[in-house]
Amino acid sequence: MSSTNDPSDSTPTWQEGETGTALALNPEAVGARVEIVRREVQQTLENRLCVAFLGSASSGKDSAIRALFGLDFGEIDPIPGSTDRIRVAPVDAAGRVLVVNAPGFGDLRKGVEAAARSVLDHLDLAVYVVNCDGGATIDERRDLDAIRALGRPTLVCLNKIDLIRPHQREEFIQTTLVQLGVERKDAVITAFDPLPALSDEPIGVENVIAWIHEKLDEQGKSLLFAKQLRNKAAACEAIIQAAARRGALAGAIPVPGADMAAVTAVQVKLITDIAAIHDVRLDKDIAMFIMAEALAGTSKGFVRWAVSAMKIGGWVPGGAMAEVAASALGATIAGAATYGVGKAAVAWMGKQSMSGEELRAVFDAEATEWKEKRG
Repeated sequence: MSSTNDPSDSTPTWQEGETGTALALNPEAVGARVEIVRREVQQTLENRLCVAFLGSASSGKDSAIRALFGLDFGEIDPIPGSTDRIRVAPVDAAGRVLVVNAPGFGDLRKGVEAAARSVLDHLDLAVYVVNCDGGATIDERRDLDAIRALGRPTLVCLNKIDLIRPHQREEFIQTTLVQLGVERKDAVITAFDPLPALSDEPIGVENVIAWIHEKLDEQGKSLLFAKQLRNKAAACEAIIQAAARRGALAGAIPVPGADMAAVTAVQVKLITDIAAIHDVRLDKDIAMFIMAEALAGTSKGFVRWAVSAMKIGGWVPGGAMAEVAASALGATIAGAATYGVGKAAVAWMGKQSMSGEELRAVFDAEATEWKEKRG
């Protein structure tokens, strides 16, 4: 079964396929675009990343590593030169992502041999875990000052917040951050191993991931980090949020057509990143299906932009510049559509058997919610 849209509409003809209705796209243009982005992603994943988890023996470093990467650090073979107190171990089989587990910064260089010390020289980021039940100490302040002196991004996790009475938490947080000399934007409230009565899942992990993603994105290593995370949904959420912000900026370009091409490029990269996180090899058919079904099938007001954007970006035949020359895309619509495409891609990667109707439903709900929140 096939149907043709009203000739007065800008949408192209629908065609029946094995996976349902899909737009007649330009396979050569899509394939070339996907291949370029896929090579860029592969180069990104060949980087190296080193993250240190510091804090006292009772702060919850092991729980933090387990909550983020799904690893029992005690079962990982450390690299040569590590000690019982200071361990440096690979997260992935290729050894590109390394985790340091140590009591404090001052102990790092004294307790390891040259091989492990060289890892520390290339430290990308530090996560300092503070036990809320014990409060901040002078040694912790000294450690933080030493790390910050190196210019490394450092996140403070005020952990085991579940052990502080609810009515005392805000005052405790403010006092502790002042004692440590830490700004609120560089701290996350966590309970990596919470009381069972409070939660059966770690608390604050999504915020930790978002903070680390932002810092590593500046270094071009955020995807490498996201790929190793235990919580794929949270890993993708940080990437989708960042892409939506970039899409919104691209949509604000005051040149109709140029904005659409830029947003389309952001979305192609987003789908490719999400595929990498899920270990799915992306090809043009998958990319076309997700883009066409999510964007062009919606009934929430994105359809005219979606089709025009795909034409400008080379996803469908016919540049049709005159068709969109009268109106620019707009930041809100661009951000919302990008967010919706990302969430639809996550849904597809999780199942790899979704219909076009199911993808459109995900896009509609997520893009509309994003637009309403920021519109």
